[in-house]
Amino acid sequence: MVRRTGGWLAALLTLTACSGGGGVRPVALPAPAVTPETTRRLAVDESAREPAVLPVLGAVEGTTDGTSPTAEGPLRFAEVMVAVERSFPLVLAALEEVEIAEAEVLAAEGGFDLRVRGGLDSSLQGYYESDSASLGLEQPTTLWGATLFGGYKYGEGDFPVWEGGRKTRTGGEVRAGVRVPLLAGRSIDPRRAALWKARIQRAAADPKVLARRLDATREAALVYWGWVAAGQRLDIAERLLELARTRQAGIEESVDAGQFAPIALVENRRLIVERESIALRAERDLRQAAIRLSLFWRGADGAPRVPSRADLPGLLPSPRDPASILRDEDLGLALARRPEVQLGRLALETMDVELARRENDVLPRVDVAVAGSQDLGAATADPDDKGPFEFDAFLDVELPLQRRSARGALDAGRARRRQMERELTLAEDRVAAEVRDVRLRLEVSWARLERVRENARLAATLEEAERAELAEGTSDLLRVNLREQQTAAAASMLVDAVAEHFRGLAEYRAVLGVPYGAGPLPDPRTSPAP
Repeated sequence: MVRRTGGWLAALLTLTACSGGGGVRPVALPAPAVTPETTRRLAVDESAREPAVLPVLGAVEGTTDGTSPTAEGPLRFAEVMVAVERSFPLVLAALEEVEIAEAEVLAAEGGFDLRVRGGLDSSLQGYYESDSASLGLEQPTTLWGATLFGGYKYGEGDFPVWEGGRKTRTGGEVRAGVRVPLLAGRSIDPRRAALWKARIQRAAADPKVLARRLDATREAALVYWGWVAAGQRLDIAERLLELARTRQAGIEESVDAGQFAPIALVENRRLIVERESIALRAERDLRQAAIRLSLFWRGADGAPRVPSRADLPGLLPSPRDPASILRDEDLGLALARRPEVQLGRLALETMDVELARRENDVLPRVDVAVAGSQDLGAATADPDDKGPFEFDAFLDVELPLQRRSARGALDAGRARRRQMERELTLAEDRVAAEVRDVRLRLEVSWARLERVRENARLAATLEEAERAELAEGTSDLLRVNLREQQTAAAASMLVDAVAEHFRGLAEYRAVLGVPYGAGPLPDPRTSPAP
């Protein structure tokens, strides 16, 4: 350490002021907010209904029309999405990431806490009998890596000449100063690096939460539309069964009248048994779908709720033309909002902080400090060498000669950053491919939907014509059964096509990074336990 009070101090302070400092390091910009227009065009319009599927199987007296008898109304898609956002355990678990990251920021800010140091020293017996006490304060800052320090000390008694600095006037001595690094530690130091990394991790907590939200709502949407489609298929199976049961009485009258052979009763009875088996399997599929949906549809207490058949919507929502949904700018929206892209960019920010720290390790350590001190009270020695105000300057220099460790770490960090850039590029390319793929699926499902509708209408027409011919005696049960099965297959195909459209819409919303919830998510600390 070199101690001087000469004119070089002004030059050093000027250099310090002009060479720039380290404040709050910026992080990657947050994802853009979802506009109301985007929310509207990606929403499911549950008020528009697909033309009835079941009537194509023919009007059967006493059968259900597919409407829900529940007084509370059917279980809407939007209701399930709200339940997922508010109560799904994995979403609530992801919210803990925010709490953890904020706690880490607080811990990193602790590196800049005010430090207090103190001590007592008393020579109880010996040639020199003296007492001294000291109290020091040290405040690290984020500005240029500067550290403010100050303190108070008091000393009385006899001190050896080499410890004369411990002696003070009767009021003690106050001291204050600042220490500033000129090279290493100026733009970054371990404390600031830890704080900046913690802030970046706090920024990364939001896309982590968004990733869980998107995954949960996408899976819930797929399960919901599967449940609705299973309910429609059960209605179709029961309508087919009711047709065969209703026809049984007419066949018995025709056999008694000699119009049909007795074997016709056996054939229709076989048909009833077959369709009962199909209906039982469809009912099983619906109940399994309801159990899967209960993982996402939860009550106010967070407990799963298994929807009943009465909760099914009577009709499917009507799909919309993709031209009213898709936008050319959606690719840019996906690249800005997708969590994996955001996390990749924040990872680069973290690596930039680490590279800055490693570059700092290569630099020599050159610190400058200035301090002033003043004794208070009456003199305790003659001559009084403690009376004048003292102003000191210090210069510390430290330089590892080879610095191979720091240089190796720096080269490795630069290579790692290039690697991360390539990984981010691949993530962006994957997002772009997913957007194009789901757009294609929506467009194809829309083009296919009209053909499936026409197929159902034609199948219904052929079925009615065949049934009329049976009444006139120009057809038989085998042909009527075939037409009914064709109509049922066409109706099931229509159900699947409509469900496929809404599953594609849910996938498209997820690949754009647009969640369903618009308001703030619940605090996991106050949310009900699952």
